[in-house]
Amino acid sequence: MTLKLLALLALALLLTCLALLNFSLGFLLGVTLVPPAAAVRPGGNRLPLALLLVLTTPGLSLFLAVLLERELLEAPAGLGEAWQRFLGALGQGLLQEHLHGAHLSPLLALGAYPCWLLLWNVLFWK
Repeated sequence: MTLKLLALLALALLLTCLALLNFSLGFLLGVTLVPPAAAVRPGGNRLPLALLLVLTTPGLSLFLAVLLERELLEAPAGLGEAWQRFLGALGQGLLQEHLHGAHLSPLLALGAYPCWLLLWNVLFWK
């Protein structure tokens, strides 16, 4: 439970700092990351919680957001087109970081993935 507390504190710190920089991004990440983080616990039935953690990976969340955006525009994309748009979104983040010094994407990755990995450790703790 101490590891879960550490993961939740790190996630809360990440979302608080992110909300100061970009509130909408902090809100969307909070909506996708907090429910699985609160549901994860050591022991018990691990398969549904592991599936929930996989579905809320930041990368998969971005891919699903690309699919949802195309669906809301009433121009459904196939998996190939959605994959290309996903890679384009990642490329735009890297380009903005390199050209404009917008360090939000790398810092977000450095904060979100360790929290997500800590939650995996909590889930599969023996």
